Amino acid sequence: MSRRRFHKSFLPNRKYTAPSMQGKGGDILNKKILVIALVILVVSGAGAIFMTAGVIAPARPQVYGKYNFVVEIDGIAQAGFREVEGLNATVEVWEYREGTEQTTVRLEPGVARYGPLVLRWGVTQNAELWSWMEQTLQGNIERKNISVIILNQKREEVVRYNLEDAWPSSFNVDTLDSQDSGPAIEELVIQYEGLDRVGSLD
Repeated sequence: MSRRRFHKSFLPNRKYTAPSMQGKGGDILNKKILVIALVILVVSGAGAIFMTAGVIAPARPQVYGKYNFVVEIDGIAQAGFREVEGLNATVEVWEYREGTEQTTVRLEPGVARYGPLVLRWGVTQNAELWSWMEQTLQGNIERKNISVIILNQKREEVVRYNLEDAWPSSFNVDTLDSQDSGPAIEELVIQYEGLDRVGSLD
């Protein structure tokens, strides 16, 4: 029996070329393949256009600097504060076990706590904040409302933090140092019982 030989067009390392389709049936099949290819091309192109034109990147929000602010006490703007800290609200978390369940701890919100607010400023002859502290030292708590206001580059109000029922609990003078040429600093620690944030879009 003679050994059957592979056709040369199927030898290894040869590029395979599909035989052409001749006749009426082949022409119809070729047209169908062409139509399908065109449909795929159109659909994929439309999808690419949709992905490019349909997706709109969100506008980046304006971020404001922490250096541009003013403090109001009972509606009166107080100038010259170097630092403000303690704008915060925290809710205590209570833990408990339900029934006879000993492995799972349930969590519930507890008491809300705020601050305290800390104001720092360079020493001047103005003793208004010290007079407020004196009221507390004498046992007469004088509650006031405070607003810390963030400003934009045009010095326009953009965000306001409102503190309710505030009163001073501590007054401090920074360490004085004959080797330090910086300003002398006073500090007032203020307790408050409510915090609200009001933005330009609220």
